[in-house]
Amino acid sequence: MKTKIYLGIISLIMGLSLASCDDDNDYAIATTPILNDSSVVTGPSDVTATTAVLHGTVADLGNMASGAYAVGFFYGSTQENLAESVTATFDDGAFSATLTSLQNNSTLYYQAFVCLQSKVYYKGEVKSLVTTNAKVTTKPATGVDYASATLGGTLADYPADATCGIVISTSADVESVRDGLIVKSSNLSGDFTLERAGLLPNTQYYYAAYLDLGNGVLYGDVKNFTTGTYDFDLDNDLVDLGLSVKWARFNVGAKNETGLGGLFGFGDLTGCNNSINPEDYASADVYRTASDLAFQAFQGRATMPTVADFEELFSLCTKEWIEMDGVTGYKLTGPNGNSIFLPAAGSRIGNDVTNEGTEGYYLTGAINPSNPQFAISYQFNAGVDTKTTAAVYQAMAVRAVSTAKNVRFDRSLLYGKWYIDNGQDGEQHVFEGPFTQWGYTDNWATVSNGQPNIEQQIHWEMGTGNGWIGYTYGVDYGYMEFLENGTVNIHRLTDDGAATDETGTYIIDEVNKVIDIDINVLCANTWVAVKSGKLNILSLTSDGLQIALPNNDDYAYSVNYYSERKAEADAKIPVSLLCVGADWNGTWGEVVSRIAPAELAGQHTFTYEGACNAAMVFTLDFQTLLTKFPNASVRIDEMKCDGNAITFNANYFFYGDIENNGNYRIELFNIWGKGAVDGNVLNSPFSDLQNVSSDPAFNFSSKLEMTYTIFTDGSN
Repeated sequence: MKTKIYLGIISLIMGLSLASCDDDNDYAIATTPILNDSSVVTGPSDVTATTAVLHGTVADLGNMASGAYAVGFFYGSTQENLAESVTATFDDGAFSATLTSLQNNSTLYYQAFVCLQSKVYYKGEVKSLVTTNAKVTTKPATGVDYASATLGGTLADYPADATCGIVISTSADVESVRDGLIVKSSNLSGDFTLERAGLLPNTQYYYAAYLDLGNGVLYGDVKNFTTGTYDFDLDNDLVDLGLSVKWARFNVGAKNETGLGGLFGFGDLTGCNNSINPEDYASADVYRTASDLAFQAFQGRATMPTVADFEELFSLCTKEWIEMDGVTGYKLTGPNGNSIFLPAAGSRIGNDVTNEGTEGYYLTGAINPSNPQFAISYQFNAGVDTKTTAAVYQAMAVRAVSTAKNVRFDRSLLYGKWYIDNGQDGEQHVFEGPFTQWGYTDNWATVSNGQPNIEQQIHWEMGTGNGWIGYTYGVDYGYMEFLENGTVNIHRLTDDGAATDETGTYIIDEVNKVIDIDINVLCANTWVAVKSGKLNILSLTSDGLQIALPNNDDYAYSVNYYSERKAEADAKIPVSLLCVGADWNGTWGEVVSRIAPAELAGQHTFTYEGACNAAMVFTLDFQTLLTKFPNASVRIDEMKCDGNAITFNANYFFYGDIENNGNYRIELFNIWGKGAVDGNVLNSPFSDLQNVSSDPAFNFSSKLEMTYTIFTDGSN
């Protein structure tokens, strides 16, 4: 005979759960306990001279029948002897019980418990309370701005050895507020206030005054305030140090460069998390994610730094350990002469701040890949600065970085003709190819201004390196012309030369950088779903234009256009300079001049602002000159280094289409060029040296001037 087995009390102890099947002997067994040692939390108490309301919480009882468990508190006059107990009322994970007829100024110890099936107990920690006539009232917040507020409380009948302050949280739950970050007042008085700095903009905070009696804590009522909005200024709040990123002028939560700002655990977006449990923090990289504190605090215009950003900052900047406005820290001056100040803000574990004024601890956005309970940070003091790791619960300062800029939108640049940059004329004028793949959330801010897009980090150039040049578009070899009166004319040209013309209208939303166009834009035979209507303008310069076409999925594709202005400029002959010294400084191809075909024949001079120490590579390229003028030649007339004419032997130069690309090159000195063997120039045109890998006779520290004559008919 088949028998049903009820595990009863054993299932509660072992955490087994049963699921009966059609066959009564079949059971599914789960080994996860219903509760564990951390499930029950002893909360704070509310006391008077003769009463105490005890609070506790428990997780994981939501699916249990009310008769299967009991909740309550053990209590007693000593921590080791909690002989008394009281049952509690339970409501959605929280429970409380009231003790009456207590003695005034007496200490009581208590512990929350949950009992399953009258057999198995789970207990919280033991806490204490003191019955008292003391009273605490929370004062309303004053002086609230985007980063600080003045908070406080009123005390009555308090002992002289007590301490007071406020607790603060971003949760409205009373127990969460009481367990929130403790900010201790520096003085005990019946009416106390303190300034809480390091707050985040546009954030609602909940707080309460407290009075710590030693064996128990009294709390005032919970109040709240909301900080103001801060408009992060890309022009003034970021400092260009001449590095790969710009650095924020001040810490997150600060109002000026000497402000310490807030201290934040890894992935903590509040600055109020005082837990020392690693599970209460992020366990993966937060850089450029929804948990990136700098991104959230500064409206998506900045991010937390990487450790490489910090290493670049401290290795390429001049460091000075100074005191500024009474605050110690590092002044870091970049290669371009601009500087920032990093305060030694210390760090916090739990509620305790240490090393303020002597140590700087700054978070990056990266987790330690070998142990996700530790985050990568940067630490410094007066004698050392270094990359380090720290527990994710160690709260630190945050200094944001950004590549963002504030590019002005000028609608007048739109007026004129635009062509798809598709390489049909053999050139890419502005972009790598005719299209770029973006996320559908990309806009002017993320593309032109370089603000981070944490939602969709998508950027694929569908250009020369990806096989899209030469793609058969079928139509739209024509142009698109925007007129100032809101009219757009589109001239479409098919493969067989057939032309069609279409006229529509457009409206520009200059605030959001959106064009609302009532006909399909010039976009070839693209597969995208949306080609008209309200379209994001991603970039607009005198040369280039990008309009995003959403594809009704996670992607948008910008059509990349170049202007008629750019086409005319590109018709000129660019002259590019390669001039690199033995120290590898100089230029590898800066365009130093552009010469219109009508002005080509004759003498020209260009000036290059830069430096070259002992020439290693020195060439001059007249791009496409021989393609357009097959008989052209060039003569060097004069060279000046820092204003002084230098001698040279032009017979040791090499001329012509050296790289077989239609460019006319003059190779003046090139250790890898025609006049060189095994990395040595056989005969230097600037000295009597032979077989040399650089020529110290050719040097300039600030300026190179070259005068040359172009002959289009082959004479010289």
